[in-house]
Amino acid sequence: MTGRPLGQVFLASPRVAARIVAALGAEPGENCVEIGPGKGALTALLHATGARLTLVEIDPTLAALLAQRYPQATVICGDATDKDVIRKALGNGALVVGNLPYNAAGPILGALLANRALVKRMVLMFQREVAQRIAASIGDREYGGLSLMVQCRARVEYLFEVSPQSFRPVPRVWSAVLRLTPQDLPHPCAAVADEKAFLDLALAVHTCPRKTVANSLARGLGISRLEAEGLLRQAQIEPGVRPASVGPVDLLNLYMAIRGSALR
Repeated sequence: MTGRPLGQVFLASPRVAARIVAALGAEPGENCVEIGPGKGALTALLHATGARLTLVEIDPTLAALLAQRYPQATVICGDATDKDVIRKALGNGALVVGNLPYNAAGPILGALLANRALVKRMVLMFQREVAQRIAASIGDREYGGLSLMVQCRARVEYLFEVSPQSFRPVPRVWSAVLRLTPQDLPHPCAAVADEKAFLDLALAVHTCPRKTVANSLARGLGISRLEAEGLLRQAQIEPGVRPASVGPVDLLNLYMAIRGSALR
């Protein structure tokens, strides 16, 4: 990342770093995974908590420097977008923290959520617009497929924003910090849903976000509007609303309606 191949900028504000580590709440001896530690702005504060650190860094030069500076830590030189790398880092379970590279934040979050059974909570920094989409409430203008996919698998808290001047080099955009706590949906069918099919459905619902959910779903699934309306009514979703009105529990109801239709 020394050449910023993934859009990484390095946190240079001790105050912001302290707020992030405080929001994570790591305890002595607790397992903690830092994604993209870079030059160690968060690492030093995490080390001071007494947590057991695992550092996932893609840049070999930075990984070597971190291993020298923190010999008690486990340093993994690898790509955090890889689910297997994340699974290895999490071990038997851990807290997760990181200033995520702008261009890789989505895949990294996906890898973390795919392993969410091993994650206690995460405090992650994103580009502000991405954070706003992740944390958007049902009905908000920013609410879309990303919001739905994340909120189906975690409780999201929008903590605070970070100015460009807090980084080196100075980026052109603001950042924001989220706390995500993995959780199951309060739905009797949550445990039986096939995750890939379920997440594909979330994207299908938001294929045409400015149209009705019936039109959007029809386009996303490649079915007729009449078929889409029937499925939505089975799920107790009004076909004429916008996709932004469809929440995580609604999506599970729709998933089960489609699954039931396929079995008939």
